[in-house]
Amino acid sequence: MLQSVLRMFVLLSLPLAAHAQQAHPEQARWAIDDKRGSIEVYAEFDPGMQDLWSSVDGVTRELKQLVSIEANGKPIQIVLFQDQASYLRYLASAIPQARQRKAIFYRNGDVYQIYAYRSRTLITDLRHEVTHAILHQHLPFLPLWIDEGLAEYLEEPESERSVSARTKAARWRARVGWAPTLQSLENIPNAESMNADEYRDSWAMTYMLLNESEASRQALRDYLAVIHHGEAPGPFSRNQKALDSGVFLRANSYFRKMSIRLDLDSSR
Repeated sequence: MLQSVLRMFVLLSLPLAAHAQQAHPEQARWAIDDKRGSIEVYAEFDPGMQDLWSSVDGVTRELKQLVSIEANGKPIQIVLFQDQASYLRYLASAIPQARQRKAIFYRNGDVYQIYAYRSRTLITDLRHEVTHAILHQHLPFLPLWIDEGLAEYLEEPESERSVSARTKAARWRARVGWAPTLQSLENIPNAESMNADEYRDSWAMTYMLLNESEASRQALRDYLAVIHHGEAPGPFSRNQKALDSGVFLRANSYFRKMSIRLDLDSSR
């Protein structure tokens, strides 16, 4: 019932191989074994821990400020491999989807695991997957477009977001009539079927709701709060608070100028 109403994102449920099932990966292979709060990092190389923790902290802070979402204290493990070959040896038989990904989020019981390998986009990839981990700790389910939209939104640090290449591209597309369509995003059946345009539009819709007005941001925040309490709020396209904000009527005009709100309230 809930799945048909919300097109929920279903986490991978494949059984892991013995080495990937461990709550604590075997210690001998890791050059880095670090922990901060409930988040543990195991790495075959030094990824630059100061930058890594800064990015994780940034994602955690913004999720709380923007949409009142927090980690629940259950373990989040970040496991990093020195190259793709090492990553695939460890994961490919247990998580076949890893073959097409540079990073992947996997829920293993009460442990939320993120696997990735060294690349020039490692920090961006980790920001994306950490967002997924925290969202799925806080919420029993959520629409796929919000799950991916927030993860895409938080890939970029706050200071870079308003001048990023995809923000500039969205402005140009809006000038020839483009705007994301929420109803089409709500009809995406699963993550595996998403294409690049649907990832882009999930990001864009999330960007607009968070930044168009305080009313649009509050509508998203309240919608997620209902889910947090275990209720099914129905499709966001029919959410009365969002409709009352007028945000959907202003979509194309918003993307033509596309600004970002900087008045985050740290008390939320």
